[in-house]
Amino acid sequence: MKILFDVNHAAHVHFIKNAYKILKQQGHECLITASDKPLVYQLLAENNLPYYPMGKIGKSMISKLIKLLIHDTKMIWYCLRHKPNLILGIVAIRGSHAGWLLRIKNIVFSDTETAKLQIAFFKPFATEIHNPDWFKRNLGSKQIRYKGFHELAYLHPNNFEPDPKVRGLLGINPNEDFFIVRFVAWDATHDIHHSGISLQGKRDIINLLSRHGKVFVTSEYTLEEEFKKYEFTIASSYLHDAMYFASMVVGEGATTACEAAILGTPSIYMNPIALGYIEYLEEIYDMIYHLPDEDRAMQKIRELLNSPDLNQEWSNKKKAFLATQIDTTEYIISLINQNNRSYI
Repeated sequence: MKILFDVNHAAHVHFIKNAYKILKQQGHECLITASDKPLVYQLLAENNLPYYPMGKIGKSMISKLIKLLIHDTKMIWYCLRHKPNLILGIVAIRGSHAGWLLRIKNIVFSDTETAKLQIAFFKPFATEIHNPDWFKRNLGSKQIRYKGFHELAYLHPNNFEPDPKVRGLLGINPNEDFFIVRFVAWDATHDIHHSGISLQGKRDIINLLSRHGKVFVTSEYTLEEEFKKYEFTIASSYLHDAMYFASMVVGEGATTACEAAILGTPSIYMNPIALGYIEYLEEIYDMIYHLPDEDRAMQKIRELLNSPDLNQEWSNKKKAFLATQIDTTEYIISLINQNNRSYI
């Protein structure tokens, strides 16, 4: 069977990478189309995943629409040339359009209820829409729910073994505390009319954390000059290893906040956008804190910094969480193998 994975974000590379390799070992042919967004091509290269470059996605709404037409055309051409049996991806808008037009089954994963415009663009064309069971929207007859997280496709213990050498790469001593701060570009469709941490807020967070250990900043945009000395400069494929060993992760990115929590690291999400998976992790498992207000976030950071046995507490929360979840890579593979039987 020939499977086309459509990638539109750095996290999507992690979502497909294990399934891609396992499916190849099973004898399937796997293809990747990928957008030119921060870290996407770099991560694909670091994971030895060949791909067809679709190019950049626009920043303004008008440029996004123009780019979507261009990407749709490229995707249709690519599918006509390579003839995949199945297209799969997270919010795979162009994949759903090409699949619908060319009568190719396409499976779209989505975990962001607030991405209303994106959902509107893929929902009429997708064959199936797969959402975690905590997803708050009803997307109709095409919707299929599963008990998991996108992030568990690559952070489930079946798929992830933290590499302790990341400490050496970062120049961190074995018992030294360090922190990761995440800033986002605020140019996604679902980010329209929203903004993140103020410049002074960024300064305050970094200064506070710096008094307790080293700070590393990872950013979707070119960092302000004053923060560049904190920049996470080793290979981005080590970011999850670093988050695993970090004492805390603070930032604007929902995916990064969720990843940190799943890895058993205290996580503070400073973003006005409320999301089902953030709420689920906060209310059910107390693994993450959604605090868009900078003063309240600073107060929580201080509280966590002064908490005894923080690592053990979050380790226990992680175990309780994982006991209720599935390995999402196994779920992807089972979906594809179920579909494969119809082509035999």
